[in-house]
Amino acid sequence: MTPFDDLCVLGFNFFQFPLFSAEMTGVVVPLSLLFLMSVSSACYISNCPIGGKRSIMDAPQRKCMSCGPGDRGRCFGPSICCDEGLGCFLGSPESARCVEENYLLTPCQAGGRPCGSEGGRCAAPGLCCDAESCITDQSCLTEEDPDDQTSQVEGGNPADVILRLLHLASHTSHRTHQ
Repeated sequence: MTPFDDLCVLGFNFFQFPLFSAEMTGVVVPLSLLFLMSVSSACYISNCPIGGKRSIMDAPQRKCMSCGPGDRGRCFGPSICCDEGLGCFLGSPESARCVEENYLLTPCQAGGRPCGSEGGRCAAPGLCCDAESCITDQSCLTEEDPDDQTSQVEGGNPADVILRLLHLASHTSHRTHQ
């Protein structure tokens, strides 16, 4: 007498109820395959670009959103808006629109040439900004292209630039630094 015989005496036999009957196999196998495919999907990012995850490196980056007075500036981070003529606005109403950049699917590139040690870019004469903050950087004082009128410093000499930076610092000192 086996242990299973006791169960048969009680009126229940496990071997009479197979786990997968012929009728259930037609439903269970496709459902199992769909479940396995959903678990082992190759692209875990929900907004994969056309051509795969690595194709985003090949695509030219778009300019970041415009912001500031008259939409003359560009967003550098969720709370940073910089304009070459006016400087940078940190955590101000002028930079409020820059939060929208976080919800766009494609990356953007703001500013001029690379500067600083944290992957920043020249945002205004003498200012280097990344997504979180701005610092003064002497390399951002030099002109990028002498023919480009938008990159020339108004006033021309470094003393005027320093005065403008001090003026900017006095207006942004009461704002939180992010």
